[in-house]
Amino acid sequence: MSKKVVGIDINEVLRARWLQFDRYYAQEFGENDEEIPASYTYDFFNTYRWEDTVETVKELREPDEMPDDINPVHYQVDKEGEADADAFLFKKAEEVKLSAREVYNRFMYQDFLFELHGSAPIMYRNMDVDVNNFLLKYENTVDFTVISVENKFSIPPTLFFLSKIQSRFKNYVFVNKSLDMWKHVDILITTDPEILKFGVPWGKKLIKLNRPYNENIKAGTIETLQIKDLIEDKKFQKIIKYKNKSK
Repeated sequence: MSKKVVGIDINEVLRARWLQFDRYYAQEFGENDEEIPASYTYDFFNTYRWEDTVETVKELREPDEMPDDINPVHYQVDKEGEADADAFLFKKAEEVKLSAREVYNRFMYQDFLFELHGSAPIMYRNMDVDVNNFLLKYENTVDFTVISVENKFSIPPTLFFLSKIQSRFKNYVFVNKSLDMWKHVDILITTDPEILKFGVPWGKKLIKLNRPYNENIKAGTIETLQIKDLIEDKKFQKIIKYKNKSK
């Protein structure tokens, strides 16, 4: 008989992504307090403010198009951030329109890609120790899979984050959509509101970790705060049919 697969969502379970997101959003856009949401959230695009914008793009000239008499003085920048050399180095500037979604994607997956996905802190102090204790206790009973919604840009820094916390899990799955997680696991540990609202597929089990953004969603066989709370949880042990061989 094959083991059940327990999936551990990364965001807001292992990785405190919102804390990092909020920090860098404030750094990039938060000129006043009205720009920054006051509450803990999972939905960055619909909670934070993003606006359509127009960006000026300068294209660098080819080397053979540049004059030979440019000297260091030409590179000195004035109060407006312009330099005399710009006229020689760049072609005529073009304006590019960006939608609010494109501004968000650039922030999330380009400008602050590593900061948000690779350098984010863990959920709480010693979380990495607790998670590895959780693995050691139940690894002979179930198979564990670390799972997350990622794209081709965020996968590398996410792998760095997992290496940083010395993750000892053997299986990692990255999906395109939240609900795709159910294709890979029998039991899912998550805080994701989309998954919680969708409901649990037949034959599967859901464990909800409580956060302010999902507190009004009643879902899951177990509701708790952190993975460490499951290490000695009798209900969890019953779900996975754990047998304590030390007795």
